[in-house]
Amino acid sequence: MKALVLLLLAALLPAAELEIRVVYDNTSARPGVQEDWGFAAVVTFQGRRVLFDSGTKPDLFLENLGKLAVSPASIETAVISHEHGDHRNGIYRLWPQNPSIPVRFLDAFPPKAFEEAAAIGMRPLRVTVPEEIVPGVWTTGFVPGRPPEQSLLIETSKGLVMLTGCSHPGIVTLVETALRQRGKDSVYLLLGGFHLFQTPEADITAIAARLKELGVARIRPAHCSGDGAKAIFRRVFGEGFGEAGAGLVLSPLE
Repeated sequence: MKALVLLLLAALLPAAELEIRVVYDNTSARPGVQEDWGFAAVVTFQGRRVLFDSGTKPDLFLENLGKLAVSPASIETAVISHEHGDHRNGIYRLWPQNPSIPVRFLDAFPPKAFEEAAAIGMRPLRVTVPEEIVPGVWTTGFVPGRPPEQSLLIETSKGLVMLTGCSHPGIVTLVETALRQRGKDSVYLLLGGFHLFQTPEADITAIAARLKELGVARIRPAHCSGDGAKAIFRRVFGEGFGEAGAGLVLSPLE
């Protein structure tokens, strides 16, 4: 029965190979979709829908999902990048509305994260290594940092697309890890939080240059990246730079 439901839902999902809907971000890209500190995105790849992170405020997260026409029943699986509440809180409100969703936490998450899950009957899958969660969509698994983190990788016809939560291990480290894991030499699109809002300008400039060297073609800094970093990335990447923001819908990939 579940397989039939997923097939029926897939028929209603976008026909494009990949669609990304930014559900939660520090800025808003669409009237009526509210901004707030945190991050969440819904990825639909070849008809399979994956939630990546779930924002800070559960009520706002669900409200923004609705405004972007994403039903909890249409989400097939979820990945939470790291332990912080601005990426994790919303999943505890979403999951009871679709308790068939497998939710992936890093095994390194603190006990509190698993206790909060157990309180609602959720038993998250514990991730340590890279894993293909639906065909063509991977988690990097554990990447060490303070705290450790996992990113989402999508192998599209245009190249590797990468979503990051907060990049606590370092955005360069995460991209290098992704390229090594997937055997790629470039990233078509990098979108998410880069955690550069308190980083000196000279360091951000060096990071931007290194990402260009690594083959990042298009970049959309979000969440904790910082306005200063966005200005530098805009200068370094030129036409390859784009804004993120809650309410952004990318389909097809530019």
